[in-house]
Amino acid sequence: MSFSRAPVKRFNENVGCAPPPGTYEVKPGDLKGAASFDKSDRFRLVKAADLPAPSPSRSALMSPVRRTMSVDGLVEGSSVKKEKNAVTMEKKRQTLLEREIRSLVQQRGEQDRRLLALEEDLKKVEAKLLAAVREKTGFSANVTTLDRQLVELMKVNKFLKNKVSADTTKKRIHSLTMDLMEARNTLDFKNKELNVLQINTEGQAKLLDSDLQAARATVTALKDRSKDLEDLHHVTKTLNKELENENARLHAVIQELREEIKVLQQYLDAANDQIQDLRLNLREKTQENTVAGSQVEKTDLDQRTTELETIQDVLRQKEEEAQKFQQVLQVSKDDLVEVETRLENQELELKSSQRSVSDMEAQIELANQKVQDSQATVRQQEAELTRLREVLRRTEKELDERVAHLEQRCLFSEEERSKTQEEGMRRVEELKTELLLIKEAKKDEKNTQIQLQQEHAALTEELTKEKVLFCWSRMHILTPHSFALSSQISETEHWRKQYEELFAKVRPFQEQLNAFAAERNALLNENGVNQEELNKLSDAYARLLGHQNQKQKIKHVMKLKEENVTLKQELFKLRSQVSRQKSDLEQLQSKLPGRPHRSFDPSKAFHHDKENRRSETLKEGAYSIANQ
Repeated sequence: MSFSRAPVKRFNENVGCAPPPGTYEVKPGDLKGAASFDKSDRFRLVKAADLPAPSPSRSALMSPVRRTMSVDGLVEGSSVKKEKNAVTMEKKRQTLLEREIRSLVQQRGEQDRRLLALEEDLKKVEAKLLAAVREKTGFSANVTTLDRQLVELMKVNKFLKNKVSADTTKKRIHSLTMDLMEARNTLDFKNKELNVLQINTEGQAKLLDSDLQAARATVTALKDRSKDLEDLHHVTKTLNKELENENARLHAVIQELREEIKVLQQYLDAANDQIQDLRLNLREKTQENTVAGSQVEKTDLDQRTTELETIQDVLRQKEEEAQKFQQVLQVSKDDLVEVETRLENQELELKSSQRSVSDMEAQIELANQKVQDSQATVRQQEAELTRLREVLRRTEKELDERVAHLEQRCLFSEEERSKTQEEGMRRVEELKTELLLIKEAKKDEKNTQIQLQQEHAALTEELTKEKVLFCWSRMHILTPHSFALSSQISETEHWRKQYEELFAKVRPFQEQLNAFAAERNALLNENGVNQEELNKLSDAYARLLGHQNQKQKIKHVMKLKEENVTLKQELFKLRSQVSRQKSDLEQLQSKLPGRPHRSFDPSKAFHHDKENRRSETLKEGAYSIANQ
């Protein structure tokens, strides 16, 4: 029994997959037959709802061509995925470049905003500095006006010291010192504020320097970036040239591989035909061997079996060779697909690199323009910063000179205050010694007044005694001498009148002594008041002499000297009055009866109330003061 030979046509049947690559060309025309199909249908994605295609291993017996074609479909799907991956990678690169461009634009905008903010800060600092300078000039003007006012107030203080009492002058001086202290405190406070403002301006200048350095660093970074982009542009140009050369070489390799694939396909078809013929012969021989049963047939069978084994070996070898050829063909197909994908990717990369190169050139131009603009702004800011530094240096120099001048004035005023304080303390000690001398003089005067009172009392007692004795003696004389009674009566009348006159002369001295006692008490009270005033002056000197100048101190010392001179004049007046009183008492004692060594002169009896007598004593006191 023989089997009919399979037709060759079945290897060229219309199957549900595409023919192998290289045997057709995709055309955009209409569909023609089962072998012609659209590219979109070929690369159409499988939907999730569609059922998967049956595996070639589970289906019926398929030819090796069909199996290779199904594997081709898988390879084409992987190539589609590779193309999609390449497209996605290109899109990612484009997005990354766009993000980088956006970030560069944002950085440029931030730098512009920061530069504007720095310019505004510079303007604010300039305004603050100008305000500080104006405030400083205003303070200096205020200080000068305060100094002038202080000089005027010192003059007014001198004038008021000569006219107003000590309490009002003290209050005025205290108020002036308080005003001066307040002015000094305000000056110190303003100096502190000026120092704080100077520190703030220095800090802001440092910040501006740091920002300027950062801007310079960003400019240098942009320059480096532009250089890198230019290098990348050159590299991309070289890569494009290399890719074009590689593309041409790959086209030549593809043509060679296509020719080799055609040859291998023909050889594979011939091998498949031989394998099918051998299988058919084997089947026929096995059927013939089963029908024959004789010994000859056995021998033939043995021969056939040996031949069959040899044929099977040959078949195995052919199958192995076919598998090897299929593997080689598959590898060549894979290489071809890979080369095609690489070629397409390189073409896409070439186009994208050309676009990126054009974009990079535009970006480089923009970056260069921005760099030039930023350099111009940086130069302007540097010029402005140098101007501000010069202004700040001048203000610092003026402030240092002002502070040095104020320190010198403070040292001079401190030295003057210490000198005036020492002079005041020395003058206080001198006044204390003079006051002690005045106290001693007043004490001596008091003792002399007490002695005068005692002498006056003794004189009055002696006068009464002398009067009684004189009366008794006259009566004793009149009794033996009655003939001279009338003359004695007239003489007694005369002496009575003389006594009355003497008593009338003594009475004003008694009133004067009482006045002297009252004056002594007043002087003692005045001494206590002077002591209190001296204590007040010693307390006030410690406060006032530190804030007065040399002229005021000299004026005050001259005033104290004048007061001392007036006190000395009053002392000499009192001494002259005491000497006058002593002379009057001596005259009265000489005029009293019972003292034979002193005769009474009637011509000088009524010369005690002459108008020019007190003036003579005053002149003598003034002459003695002038001599001293």
